[in-house]
Amino acid sequence: MKMPVKKIILFVVFLLSCFSFSGMAFAGSFPDVSEDHENYQAIQFLKDNGYIGGYADLTFKPENDINRAEAVKILVGALDIDQSDTSLVLFGDVVEADWFFPFVMGAYEADVIKGDSNGLFRPIDTINLAESLKIISEALSVDLPDLASLGGDQDIFGDVSVDDWFAQYALFARENNILFMDGYGEVHPGDSMTRAEFAEIMYRYIRVSEDGAAFPIQEYWNSYSSGVLPFEVSVPGNFEKFFYGETDDEVVFWKPDVAYFQSSPERIYPNTAKFVVSLDDNAEGLSLDEYFSNVRMVFGGAQFNEFEIGDFDVLEVGYPNQFIKDWYVYIDQGSFEGKVLMVYTQNGTGVLSAQDRKVLDTMMATFKYVEGLGFIGGGDSGSVEVKDEIFENILVEGAGQDMLDLLSDEIIVETDSIGVGTGPIDYYYSSEVDLTLKYERAGDVILDYRDGQTTAF
Repeated sequence: MKMPVKKIILFVVFLLSCFSFSGMAFAGSFPDVSEDHENYQAIQFLKDNGYIGGYADLTFKPENDINRAEAVKILVGALDIDQSDTSLVLFGDVVEADWFFPFVMGAYEADVIKGDSNGLFRPIDTINLAESLKIISEALSVDLPDLASLGGDQDIFGDVSVDDWFAQYALFARENNILFMDGYGEVHPGDSMTRAEFAEIMYRYIRVSEDGAAFPIQEYWNSYSSGVLPFEVSVPGNFEKFFYGETDDEVVFWKPDVAYFQSSPERIYPNTAKFVVSLDDNAEGLSLDEYFSNVRMVFGGAQFNEFEIGDFDVLEVGYPNQFIKDWYVYIDQGSFEGKVLMVYTQNGTGVLSAQDRKVLDTMMATFKYVEGLGFIGGGDSGSVEVKDEIFENILVEGAGQDMLDLLSDEIIVETDSIGVGTGPIDYYYSSEVDLTLKYERAGDVILDYRDGQTTAF
């Protein structure tokens, strides 16, 4: 009989943690895991809820492969399964003296695990992604989707077909935002899991089980406030990297198709995703009804939907088969009264099409009008003074963040997590001053700058 999931506190305290084999725990961040580690939130969540602790040396060792014994320990903690006090040895390779004995036996008694055909548990063998999906899904008693719902010979991921033994588990993970493909459409199901990767999927499964909904991927994203138009939107951070550009009346986010070496956002490749926000001055002064009626006539074969974002009416225009969805947001108050914010989204029809569409739809769901952001026609009169102050503080340690704070639209376009003897380096671009700044976190210093958006330093 499967055990119920322990009640999860969904407020995540941003500290790091690690697995516990010695009984020791560490209250702060680990020396080998920084707060910007892509799996930080998951690891801390598991530690905060008592599912994992720390190594004797207080490290997490996030890149080490996780073995079956370590994985079972996490499951026992997450499912609130009692550790067994039995001395009965059922597996030939799990004896009472082993640190993992009570966890393995507890999981066995709760019907979470079984031995192999040789009566072995194989505790020190690594566990791969496919095995992890199965053991976590069955431990949590998730309702697996019907593969017939896919229809035809559709693959679940680029390297996972409907005929694979773990296909149902993979489909559940896809539908609930537990797994995302890389830029080539793959998830590498046979690869061994690192400790950080296992912590991440365990965390997402728990959230899905507790919330009764797909994992909210936008929690990992960055909030973007435009410097030229009155809107905010959440932009993918950890699992996808979006590039962007700004002009006086348009902001462009796009994910290039890495499989086909895409270098420009002007065309939609099979695995491109593009999100554009533009401003229409509505020079003819069309009323809301007139404007929406005109759009409907222009795109006669589209699907239409009307709704509201905050106080404003929105007309949605969609071509689902072409992965196109646009919004026309009619602004009838404030400094942009009578104008229309247009949100254009499109992605390709390649192996990443469903995933890219999910990302774009989630971005749209976070989109909101913000009065006071942006400006109409022309640049920021203070940009020259801002540039001068930044230039004066190049290579001044302790002044880096203060310089970044002078900018209203800076966004990280690339991160070098290793650096060259310095630690992590972030490349910030600001269209306000049209500069890319090379920022070293350890010294809180702007190392250099380049005109335009670039990482060629």
